[in-house]
Order: sequence, then C-alpha cells, then structure tokens
Amino acid sequence: NHSWGSRHQSGFQVLYHGLSALKIMIRTSSQQMKAAPRNALKLLKILSGCSKWNYRNKVHLMEAEIFSYEGRNKEAEASYDAAITSAQCVSFVHEQGLACEQAGFHYKKIKDKKRACDFFNQAKQCYAEWGSQMKVDSITSQLETLQISQS
Repeated sequence: NHSWGSRHQSGFQVLYHGLSALKIMIRTSSQQMKAAPRNALKLLKILSGCSKWNYRNKVHLMEAEIFSYEGRNKEAEASYDAAITSAQCVSFVHEQGLACEQAGFHYKKIKDKKRACDFFNQAKQCYAEWGSQMKVDSITSQLETLQISQS
C-alpha cells in the first residue's frame, strides 16, 4: 500500500530511470539496460491511468525518446510535440522545458539544426520561467555549439 505521494515520487524516478537508461545505451552500446526504457514506459502508462493530467506528458516523452533511439523519427517528433503540449496544458513548465530540450537533442542528432535551435530556444524560455539559471546556461551552450557548427 503506497500513498499517492510515494507513487507520485516513484513516477518521477521511473521517468528519469528510463531516460537515463536510454542515454547509457546510446553512449556505451550497452544491452544490459535494454528493457529499462520499455519497462519505464509501461509503469508510466499505469500511473497515467491514475492521474492523466500528471503523467500524460511523461508517457509521451518516454515514447518520444524510445522512438528517437529506434530511428522512428516521425513517431518521435509526434510524441515530442504531444509531450510539450500536454506539459504546457497543465502548467508543468519545467517538464515542458525538458521535453523541448530532448526534442532539441533529437533534431540535432538527425542534423536538423534549425528545428534543434527552435526547440532549444523554447527549452531555454521554459527553464528561465521556471527559474533555473543552470539549465538556461546549459541550453545556451547547446545553442552556441549549433551556431558554431552552422558557420
């Protein structure tokens, strides 16, 4: 018997565990964590059944990251858009920023620098509104690397 608070906290842990597993898989070609992103998505969908407004954007973001990892770019792009929109609808500006940031990395990966810049700029605005100067600085660095590579 978990309280709603602990389930809610677990939902954040599930999302970040799934996102982290994907990053590790990309950087190391590790297959040990292959099931983690899909397991995270399954758990997020269960949590979404209890609280759509709180978890829908997380489900879409996890789907987007899995699609991006698998090279399913159209589906990834649709899921990033859905994650951004659903976070915006419930005023989760920090999660909207995260979805925009991840979309920026997706577009950077597929060499669409204009769209990457657009999403990084949206993420930067969200993080500034949220009050995280560290994230604003991090996104500014990403934008600078894109602008240097465009020259």
